[in-house]
Amino acid sequence: MQALQKQVAPAGPHTTRLPRPFRPVSAKHNGRHISIRVRSAEDMVDPMTGEVISSTSVYNAAAGYSVDVGGVRWAYRKSAPAANKSDPNKRQVLLLHGLGSSSWSYRRTLAMLGEAGFEAFAPDWPGHGDSDKPSSSTFNYSQQAYLNGLREFADKCGIKKPFGLVVQGFVLGQYGLLYALANEEDVDRLFILNTPLALNSKLRPELAAYKSPIPFMRPGNKPFDGIMYNMMGSPYAMMEADALVYGKPFKESPAASVAIAATMDQLDWSSLLKAVDDGFRTWRKPSLLLFGANDPFVDVKNPFDFLDSKRTNMRLVTATAKLGHCPQEDYPEAIQDTLESWLTGASDNWEPGKVVAS
Repeated sequence: MQALQKQVAPAGPHTTRLPRPFRPVSAKHNGRHISIRVRSAEDMVDPMTGEVISSTSVYNAAAGYSVDVGGVRWAYRKSAPAANKSDPNKRQVLLLHGLGSSSWSYRRTLAMLGEAGFEAFAPDWPGHGDSDKPSSSTFNYSQQAYLNGLREFADKCGIKKPFGLVVQGFVLGQYGLLYALANEEDVDRLFILNTPLALNSKLRPELAAYKSPIPFMRPGNKPFDGIMYNMMGSPYAMMEADALVYGKPFKESPAASVAIAATMDQLDWSSLLKAVDDGFRTWRKPSLLLFGANDPFVDVKNPFDFLDSKRTNMRLVTATAKLGHCPQEDYPEAIQDTLESWLTGASDNWEPGKVVAS
């Protein structure tokens, strides 16, 4: 695992910083006043190394930053560029997870982007991770509600435009693609990881159940199994500590499961696929598609079928590493060079089908 990196980016006017990693305390020892530093309750200690994981570290199980968007708190993780690699001209990055997941999936990608000098933001969508799980009267979990919220999130975080956009996963990954289409002036590069694109794409079984034609077969507001949902798409065994982070929101509050049900209730799957397919027929921004071939939910043919009707700047590259549905969780080191080449523009002249992620 990459060395733990302390995040020290200053908080903006609309940003909530969690307590500092250590707080000074005055104490008396042998008649003399001494100053000591006490770890805050929000910090974690790595059980393997004993190192303190600060509250704003991308490796902390709780997202260390938050911003208010229309009365809903969006939590997010953020990488700060390493001092020796920092460059104000470097493109910033927004990374979006899919339905039922969280920004935790991007923790190692965020750390490596920071080490390479890039500032990156990975939010927990409403109803997910450490973000609020509002009632439908506050946030109705529709496609438009997610898109409006994302636009305001980017503005309030002060993400420098145009930025690079990374998407992955079902439903919310596709909403990220619609955001790019609706805000082309804000997004100048697109990186797609294992997101259903072809018109014949099927919902993964856990989500398809919400659309069952037999009402009593639908899960409704029953508890959503965030642990199994995030473990099932990988060719690798997930560490228990990581699985528990994915499951925590659903264990702590039934509102997280209600949010999944509300999102699925609002979803028109075939219309969503068609909107993405139609919109990207005229897309002209440099884009890379990198799909893990060991994904049980999105067939490796899926991006080929999608690109068959497109004459755009979208290129599909081939990963030789063993990657499943969530490459950034499975083997983020394998995709990092490709991600950085995309951010710098080095990939713009690659031939389609180039072998990467070895």
